[in-house]
Amino acid sequence: GDVGAVKAATDAGAAAAERVGELVSVHVIPRPHNEVETILPNK
Repeated sequence: GDVGAVKAATDAGAAAAERVGELVSVHVIPRPHNEVETILPNK
């Protein structure tokens, strides 16, 4: 999606998470390399 919209959504989600518990990290990668998914943990 649009980077600005994604950033706004992650900011809102981070604020909500901080209100109910502990937020560890938030990071938006605007144009990730195709192979980024191979190094991210699967949950």
